[in-house]
Amino acid sequence: MHDQATGMRALMRGYADAGRPARPYLLTITSGKGGVGKSTVALNVGLALAKLGKKVLLVDADANLAGLDVMAGVAPRFRLGDVLRGDQDVDSVLVTLAPGLQLLPGSSGDPSYPQPTIGEQEALLAEVMDREEHVDVVIIDTAAGLTPEIIRYGEEADSVLVVTTPEPTAVMDAYAMIKVLGLNAPGQMVELVINTARTIRDGEETYTKIRAAIQHFLGREVACAGIIPADVRAGEAIRGQKALVSAFPHCAAALSLQSLARTILRDHVHASIHRTVAL
Repeated sequence: MHDQATGMRALMRGYADAGRPARPYLLTITSGKGGVGKSTVALNVGLALAKLGKKVLLVDADANLAGLDVMAGVAPRFRLGDVLRGDQDVDSVLVTLAPGLQLLPGSSGDPSYPQPTIGEQEALLAEVMDREEHVDVVIIDTAAGLTPEIIRYGEEADSVLVVTTPEPTAVMDAYAMIKVLGLNAPGQMVELVINTARTIRDGEETYTKIRAAIQHFLGREVACAGIIPADVRAGEAIRGQKALVSAFPHCAAALSLQSLARTILRDHVHASIHRTVAL
């Protein structure tokens, strides 16, 4: 089993020993099943945190099927594949999406995209976390599924959001993701986000079912970080290549995403910064 957060623990000690500002909070957003709106959550939570005054770096880590740049309406010159090949460093690839929000765009359809080893993946994370320009939050938007690369991003994070919808196949895949994360990184903070719920009650019932299964079969608790209702405006924002919280900030889904960002900031980011400073 991979030693959870080995590189990140060393990096944290380096920040404390050098008297540097608190290291960025590392949030991994993932899902077992594709098509559940994981990247929509990542983009909008990142922008909402930036609007709350935090400096955010969003990393599109979907291995060679990335799409955050398209969703945000930008056309990057360089991408993550260029960093992994050693042709570019992280800073030269970053794209500014909004004040306080930068994107490390992923690659899509790159025939020479390198599959990173464990060491290369840890080196990438270290470079992202230890940049000269301080950021408060790093958000990793993974691919969907249960590949070793995706699980490592979950292992290294301060906390993980697993996105699902009420559909039975999505629920089962979310359960599988939480099970595997629990085996590889016992004690990791994992929370659920129920996306495209028909009603709040629908979302609550979905969470209750998953929670019961996790309690019974895995013997652990998992919290619900947020319920995001189905909203026609979400599709309009994607087609318009804009973040929902900017295009339609007062629609139901956008308000739920902004609430999710405030919850993450209050319950995790601020607490983590205070713990790091106290080291």
